[in-house]
Amino acid sequence: MSQRVDQPFRQESSGKSKEPFVLFKRDGTNWSMRYTMDGRQIRKSLGTPHEREAYRLANEIWHEQNYRLKNGLSVLQHAFADVAEEFIKLIEREAERKERSADHVTYWVPKIRRFLVGYFGTKPIDKITPPDIERYLEWRKTYWTSGPGSEIEKIRCERDDGRVFSRPAPRKVASPSTIKGEMVIIRSLLQQAVRWGYSQPIAVPAPQVHKRIDNRRPGFTAEEYEKLLTAAIARISDLQPKTKSIKAKDGRSWTMNVPPKNIMADRIRLWCYIEIMAHSGMRPTEAKNLTWANIVGFKETRDGPIKDKDVRLHVRGKGKHGTSVPLLGVIPALDMLWRLFEGERERAPNDDDAVFSDSSGQPIGSFKKSFNELLKATGLEYDYRGVRRTPYSLRHFYISQMLIKGTSIYDVALNTRTSLEMIEKHYAHVATEHIKDRLRPGQSEW
Repeated sequence: MSQRVDQPFRQESSGKSKEPFVLFKRDGTNWSMRYTMDGRQIRKSLGTPHEREAYRLANEIWHEQNYRLKNGLSVLQHAFADVAEEFIKLIEREAERKERSADHVTYWVPKIRRFLVGYFGTKPIDKITPPDIERYLEWRKTYWTSGPGSEIEKIRCERDDGRVFSRPAPRKVASPSTIKGEMVIIRSLLQQAVRWGYSQPIAVPAPQVHKRIDNRRPGFTAEEYEKLLTAAIARISDLQPKTKSIKAKDGRSWTMNVPPKNIMADRIRLWCYIEIMAHSGMRPTEAKNLTWANIVGFKETRDGPIKDKDVRLHVRGKGKHGTSVPLLGVIPALDMLWRLFEGERERAPNDDDAVFSDSSGQPIGSFKKSFNELLKATGLEYDYRGVRRTPYSLRHFYISQMLIKGTSIYDVALNTRTSLEMIEKHYAHVATEHIKDRLRPGQSEW
């Protein structure tokens, strides 16, 4: 068994000052260095058997570490994966104390572990540079198509209620909005590393987005919405009843038609969802989080005359919250959902019950599947540009109709919890046809 022999580096000149480190090596191995800094002794391999190169590297390392110490940074390097796990624990603690959204635990943590740790791994966090992040962004865009994710068949998911399930891995390039959202996570993690003294501030590059010629969001025209709503109502009454055989104790038997109750109730819920979304402009995430306690003024006026009914919606989602003043068209749909809940659960909804809940009283996570089926049945799956519609299109319909009716952009932005810039960017075109007379001031030609 070989025994380590420390061989101190011999100075060439006796007049040279003593170095703040000691070079040593085992026989036949690479040189290492030993030095004391910030009250601790540190040993580090220099990865070279050449004495002069070892001396140069040792000088470089010591001066760099001395600079870190003087600037309040840790003298020990920290692997990105270790810092990421420390950051995750911080997120979880802050979420427990209500200092941060619980969505950060649900959505940030899996992304940190899958993508960020998957790419940077054990690389020292203080060695990450803007070009490294640029390369990461390109890697992330194709993760599921040609990167490591292309070999993954299923991914594990967990619902808000704790239920765990798996779904097929996506086979698509990450969209610009997805990349932009994940950049928030990267910046937060690197900024926290700076606060912990693990690294210096780094300029995180913004992702390059090539603008499409037409980036308007798909909504509905008034005629298309009427067609959609009419079909939703028709599908409720068009259900074919099931035939049930009944046999009495006295031996008599007969058949009777039984309406498909669950399917009918689900289609009623879809109709209510469409009406409420189109008359409020809520985001799907806001609708998912909506409870009966958030419907202000509904219970107090529910049994009163129609002229006295009015509601306000306290909404939350996408990191934002606020009060929405919906059109009165939401009231019949809310009343229908209330009565449907009473019939299925044999009690009135509690304040903490979800407005959009299933027959067992559990919140409905998404109407996307049933909404898509209705779009296909009506031929409204795509708009005139070939862009696929989603439940989000009901929000776009609301915003477009409010602008067409002459509501100010500022008021619409305030009521839909978005910016003036977003309204102008995506919806400024909708009123052009409706102001054509003002665009032709008393003349037919120049």
